[in-house]
Formats: sequence, structure tokens, C-alpha cells
Amino acid sequence: MKCLLIDIDDTLYKHKTKFTNYDNITEDKQLTRLINSIKLPKYIYTNAMFSHANSIVNKLNIENNFLKIYSRDTIPSMKPQMDSAISVENDIRNNNNKVTSIIFFDDLLENLNTGKNKGWTTIWIHPDFRNKNKYSFIDYAAPDIKTALKNMRYNLI
Repeated sequence: MKCLLIDIDDTLYKHKTKFTNYDNITEDKQLTRLINSIKLPKYIYTNAMFSHANSIVNKLNIENNFLKIYSRDTIPSMKPQMDSAISVENDIRNNNNKVTSIIFFDDLLENLNTGKNKGWTTIWIHPDFRNKNKYSFIDYAAPDIKTALKNMRYNLI
């Protein structure tokens, strides 16, 4: 069974400006429907603090879709360090032995490179997504998480 491992900032939602007012983040009903439609285990993997990540998934009203949040204060090290990826994967597999592969969504190339080195399927969420072929460690790319999830739903990923 596959599972989804999704970054928060600039992946699950986009910062509107350099100084995002987190109080203005609200549910995106299309995102909620898409996340609900994918019947795979889902996890958050972020370099943010747990409180930030938890707040964001609550504001987006998708908190019940994620089995766990892996954050800078809940795992031994941060992305893109390999021991961070190893720790997260080991925890996922220890808690769900049916997981055989990980699909990793992130906006940062160095994080995706580590994920690919770990054997994960990598999905780059970035406005420059059309240039994905410049990077051998990117399996798929999309301009935003909703496009990527739609493509998953239609078996394009």
C-alpha cells in the first residue's frame, strides 16, 4: 500500500506574500474534497513546529485526514537530512506495516532529493514545475497540491 507524505508551507498551501497572516488561512473546500477522495494513509512532514503544522491543518479543516504530523520538534532532525527521512519512514512502517511505498510532496528540491535517495516517489509542488526534467530526482511535478492530487485521482501519478 502507498501512503502520502506532504509538506505544509508552500506545498499544502501557498504563502500569498512573504509575510503570511496565518489568521487568514481558511478551509479550501476543493482541497478538502481532493484529500478526502484519496483513500491512502496521509502524513504531514514539515520543518515547522508541530503547533504551526497542527494549526494549519485545523484551519484548513483537514486534520482528520492525517494520521500523524512529523515536525522539527517531534523527530530527531530536519529535512533534508537523511536521518530525518529514515526516522519518518521507520515510524510510518512500524505503525502501518501495510505501507510499502511513500509518495512525497514538497516544494524544496533538496528535500525531494533526499526522498528520492530514500526510494520515495517525489512530487515537486512549485510554479516552475514544467522544468522538472532538469532534476533526475523528481518523478512528477505540479504547480500546486490540488493539481497533483487531481492527477493522482485520475491515475496520472
